Amino acid sequence: MKQPHHRGFTIIELMVTIAIIAVVMFSAIPSMSTWLRNTQVRTAAESLQAGLQKARAEAVRRNTPVTFSLVSNNQPGVLDNGCNLSSLSASWVVSVSNNPSGGCGQPVSESVAPQILAKYARGDGAPNVTITVYQEDCATVSNQTQTRFNGFGRIDNAEPIRCLLVDHDSGLEVRKLRLVIGTGGSVRMCDPAVTNDTDPRKCY
Repeated sequence: MKQPHHRGFTIIELMVTIAIIAVVMFSAIPSMSTWLRNTQVRTAAESLQAGLQKARAEAVRRNTPVTFSLVSNNQPGVLDNGCNLSSLSASWVVSVSNNPSGGCGQPVSESVAPQILAKYARGDGAPNVTITVYQEDCATVSNQTQTRFNGFGRIDNAEPIRCLLVDHDSGLEVRKLRLVIGTGGSVRMCDPAVTNDTDPRKCY
């Protein structure tokens, strides 16, 4: 009886398969790059939102003013005592002290100055984001670096951060996100590119 003939891949078939896989992979690279940029922007925006909400919650819990500060960091992912207030940085510190400058490297502590309650260093999951601070209208650029909340959870300082835009430094396609801090202390994240009035992501 004639044995069945088992035929494997030929060199030509293998090369064609590799070529198809390569084309598919290269076509996916642009969308993957966009996804990575969007992920970095969202990571930074969510971190900033969490920091602001933490400051507000701690102020209410303690019934004492707590400050959210944007600060510089010299090394990606690390906050040290060389930090200064900076309206261009995505790094932040929540502290009982009004100004954590020069003390960002201190551990989270309620007793050690500047009494840091929480902190985040730019570069920790979002190394290439940019931050722009705006006035309440979210159109006029501002150099404000802090928002202080009182024991009622309301904004307590005269010139607070009221609006933040999170972008990517690549200059390529990316979904920017905006954070808006209301006078009452609420913190809302929205998408400035959304125009549909029924979309909850729309900025107002």
